[in-house]
Amino acid sequence: MIQLLRYFLFSVLLLLVFSPVKAQDQGIENLPRFDMRTVHFGFTLGFNNMDFTIKRPESISSTDSVLTVIPESQYGFQIAIVSDLRIGNNLNLRFVPGLSFGGRNIHYEIYQSYLDSVFSVTKKTESTFLDFPLLFKYKTNRINNFRAYVLFGGKYSIDLASQSKKKQEDDAFLKLLPNDFSVELGTGFEIYLEYFKFGVELRMSYGIPDMLKRENTIYTNNIESLRSKIFWLCFTFE
Repeated sequence: MIQLLRYFLFSVLLLLVFSPVKAQDQGIENLPRFDMRTVHFGFTLGFNNMDFTIKRPESISSTDSVLTVIPESQYGFQIAIVSDLRIGNNLNLRFVPGLSFGGRNIHYEIYQSYLDSVFSVTKKTESTFLDFPLLFKYKTNRINNFRAYVLFGGKYSIDLASQSKKKQEDDAFLKLLPNDFSVELGTGFEIYLEYFKFGVELRMSYGIPDMLKRENTIYTNNIESLRSKIFWLCFTFE
């Protein structure tokens, strides 16, 4: 997450330095009728930081050998198509279907009583999500060639790489269920350039259902719920 924030701030600085300052000084508006369109399209490229929110059972048996369960986030990327419907001067509805790639790890520390020692195990998860987010975009009034906005809405995702229906062949992997629903929140800004509108946004996705497939092992029995938590840094071209 910290790395994504650094990318976001770096992008802000680049736009402040390389945006068309001369046009701003002269008060020249690029694409003056762009926001009057009822529908417009574009695409987005982005980076993600996939993580989990883990809840462990409140009561754990004294004979339980799993001491800690810690999620480890991983970075990935996304490509998506932007479909934007104008509702009002400051409100749009956006449908941004796309593909996102990434992975997450879960680190276990397990106590072996017969050796009186602790050893570590890392379980991997790899995902290729087909995402269907539906988002409301509330925008500030345009200031020359600049506008800021916030996003809120929901998303349905299908994990095309889910191995939930396969037999466990590789003990290094943890199985996830294929369907996920999440709440999305975000903020960003956009710059109106001569031929297109360029945007930078930071978005957060919080999953609602438990994604873990139960296999009656110490790795799944020691987790009460496993929910997705994903951060996005996206660049949009419209």
